[in-house]
Amino acid sequence: MSALLTLRFTRISPDRHRFEYRRADGTGEAIEMETRSLLTHDLVHYAVESEAGLKGSFYGILAKIGGYQELSVNGGAALGGEIAITERIVGALQGALARDEFDEAAFQSEVADYLSLFDDPPPRWFTPVFVAAVRERMRQLNGRWKATPFGETMELEFRPD
Repeated sequence: MSALLTLRFTRISPDRHRFEYRRADGTGEAIEMETRSLLTHDLVHYAVESEAGLKGSFYGILAKIGGYQELSVNGGAALGGEIAITERIVGALQGALARDEFDEAAFQSEVADYLSLFDDPPPRWFTPVFVAAVRERMRQLNGRWKATPFGETMELEFRPD
């Protein structure tokens, strides 16, 4: 059986959305959230984990076990391992993507230095080409979200297997 995770982002108002996920077995949850920071953060996770093919980060773990709230505590960093590194990269990317332009190679080098503060080497997949791919994926996701009318849903699939 596939570990498909269906993600639904429903636009409720200019500042609220509903995040819903459903696992392949039909379990999941729906949570109403503040949009300004949480939507972007969740979409950057989706872009990073999809582009890198990650299985043990936020959406990969959500597809198999746990709930949104327990994984969101400390951004999952308290769990250590892949999800901790991913959370640090997602946080840095979230800030960088808010700028109109940045140099992918310089950004990758800065984040590698930041990860070294935690004695974590940058993952092999974390390259300037990867950063550019995430930027493009986020451009597409943001466009889809902006085109989603209030009351409608943007649906994504995450396959961590």
